[in-house]
Amino acid sequence: MPVKKIAVYLLLLVLCLCAGCGEQSDVKKSDIVLDTAVTLTARGKDAQAAIDESMARLKNIDNMVNPNVPDSDVSKLAQNAGNGQWVALQPETYKMLAVAQDYARKTNGAFDVTTKPLVDLWGIGTDHAKVPTPAELAEVQKKIGWQKLELDEAKQSARLMQKGMGVDLGGVAKGFAADEVRKIYARHGIKDGLINLGSSSMYALGVNQEGKAWHIGLRHPRKDSSEKMAVLPLKNEALSTSGDYERFFEAGGMRYHHILDPRTGWPAKSGAMSVTIVAADNVEDGGMLTDILSTAVFVLGPEQGARFLSSQEGIEGAITDGRYQLWTTGNMATELLEVSPDFHFWQESGETL
Repeated sequence: MPVKKIAVYLLLLVLCLCAGCGEQSDVKKSDIVLDTAVTLTARGKDAQAAIDESMARLKNIDNMVNPNVPDSDVSKLAQNAGNGQWVALQPETYKMLAVAQDYARKTNGAFDVTTKPLVDLWGIGTDHAKVPTPAELAEVQKKIGWQKLELDEAKQSARLMQKGMGVDLGGVAKGFAADEVRKIYARHGIKDGLINLGSSSMYALGVNQEGKAWHIGLRHPRKDSSEKMAVLPLKNEALSTSGDYERFFEAGGMRYHHILDPRTGWPAKSGAMSVTIVAADNVEDGGMLTDILSTAVFVLGPEQGARFLSSQEGIEGAITDGRYQLWTTGNMATELLEVSPDFHFWQESGETL
């Protein structure tokens, strides 16, 4: 073969081999933070730095809201409950409480972070789960109520007005944390990635390694954890899911799940089995809002919850009920893929309620 042809051949070979040189692989890291299994995925030249900074940030947030950390903000609030003293908070904790209180008002108490005494009484998800007596419930209910949590915006402080009260940020913190990781990714120029906080709170950026939207499997609420109810493609969106299958126990032939109705003290009997909420990337605090709303809507139930969701701009959702109906808002009805034949859409899904 002539030298010139050999040179051209070699050049073409090098070009072919290097065609994928500019492609970047996903960087992943997993850990246990915020009482859940976290997996962060990012793609870009600063992916590793973004993930490392994000993991550190998650642990920082955990130390603010973890009731098992003696000097966490929530521990300090509980320690000073009822003594009239204002507790100075980290700005992050104050923001979570302020938004939580806003949605407590909007939902008439269906969402309430002062449920910690109730959570402790029921013990669902622990080895001491039990059905409390009416007397125990009545006593604890005296310590529940978002109106008994006062905030001072100017001083970034809060106080609980009754001894024995406490706050549980389990329905807020993971969503807030997802937003914080989203900001870190943005600072590092990460346009493609998946922020997965225990599958219940997620943030999908850009596309996956195949150049497609991230496909998120939504668990079937009444089958094994590997069984999907549907698949939801996500691109530049936050997602949160709540379901009665996540933590529960059975006693006396009854099933008691962990999503408590603050107004009754009992596991919510709203008719919902699961709730999935999605927020567009341009929704401020989208991750935190989806986290709050997935719990609030579950407690409100399918009809009232769907109606409430329809009033939230940039946010849509899907609710499953005990009759295996899917109640959806926004464009969710058309976005869901591979919907299980077990489910059928509520007749007005996707329409304005």
